[in-house]
Amino acid sequence: MLGMFIVLSIVTSAQSINDSVAPPPKPKATFISNFIFQIDNRTENYYDVRGRMNGLKLGFEFYKRFRTGFGFYTNNDFYRIESPILVDSALRSARFSYATYFAEIVFLRNFRWEFSTIAQFGSGSIIVNNYNNLGAVPTFSHVDTINDVGVFDIGLNGHFKVFPWLGLGSGIGIRYVNSLPDMELKDAFRDPYIDFKLKIFLGYAYKGIFKPKAIQAERDYYEWREAKRWAAVKKLFGK
Repeated sequence: MLGMFIVLSIVTSAQSINDSVAPPPKPKATFISNFIFQIDNRTENYYDVRGRMNGLKLGFEFYKRFRTGFGFYTNNDFYRIESPILVDSALRSARFSYATYFAEIVFLRNFRWEFSTIAQFGSGSIIVNNYNNLGAVPTFSHVDTINDVGVFDIGLNGHFKVFPWLGLGSGIGIRYVNSLPDMELKDAFRDPYIDFKLKIFLGYAYKGIFKPKAIQAERDYYEWREAKRWAAVKKLFGK
């Protein structure tokens, strides 16, 4: 109840501030509001080994709130996979590659900042190099390829736009794998991660070249809205 009262108070106060001044027009959110090109660089842990997973996303943004498209991910190298609770004469290194369909919903945004939640699902393959560890030096034995490994991934993302068309961000999430009978590999790649993102908004790049006034109008609206909200907060707390 207290939280609701504060929210209602802020909204009421905001409506009474600068009502005599016409606000900048609210930018129209078109059906397809952007084309997405995104590069991900993930930090993951496969038991005690730290690894990298590189990704690329391509997709569309609708009404500035919903994004969908396809992602492609792969390890940048083969990583040793060895559960600390197992002792064996065999050594293995693996590399995981997969493709996903993603759906992302933006729940908080202004002209510069944005926060969203994302879900991805797809499938891929794991290439496993097997080594014999019986001698003084491990020797290569054979390669296994495990196909049709299911992937489900959920996470939270945020980014800051350095320019209207370029965003730098980070996120956290967890990836689940299924259809994988090898429990050692399954536990290794069922992994929490931290990622760093480079986002290019091709729609804004187009506007920056051909419609710079549209970008400035959007900036003016969000700056006006933010100033109005801060004024409402200050008034609520008597500042």
